[in-house]
Amino acid sequence: MKISRRELQTGTFLAAVCASVGLCLLVGCSGGSPSTVGSGARVEEVRVASPDGRYDAVITRESIGGVLGGVYWNVFIVPKGAGTAEENDRNTILNAAVMRGEKLLWKQRHLLEIHYDIAHIEQFRNLWGSNELEGRGPREGDYLVEARLVPSSSDFSFLTSDGGFKPRE
Repeated sequence: MKISRRELQTGTFLAAVCASVGLCLLVGCSGGSPSTVGSGARVEEVRVASPDGRYDAVITRESIGGVLGGVYWNVFIVPKGAGTAEENDRNTILNAAVMRGEKLLWKQRHLLEIHYDIAHIEQFRNLWGSNELEGRGPREGDYLVEARLVPSSSDFSFLTSDGGFKPRE
């Protein structure tokens, strides 16, 4: 049986497509959200101590998913000097797929501001309690922190006024 050149090219093309799709599925199936996928190194970008010195607010950047993955930013509240290893993910108050001009500012003892120029925020919560460190419900006397988002622009942060995406410098 003789195979024509056209059939050979088509077969080669289909094999390459199948291999590419398979590779994408393997990489993509390493699964979960950025806070549960630890394929990249978590790099601490910013750490700021609370005014009373008991807790740190920390911004980390983490590459996930290998070549086809992305970069995620997280904001944590942790005990003073504690790391942001995966076991501390329950302390995450913000998760962003894009973040530029990020900065943390404790306005008061129980008020944390998260400043940014551009952000694609995927998850955010504005209340954190020290009870979360112990994996229990709230009690009288827990240390509470309110987090506030503060974009640098009073207008759009991630989109342009016509609904397009701002350039990611």
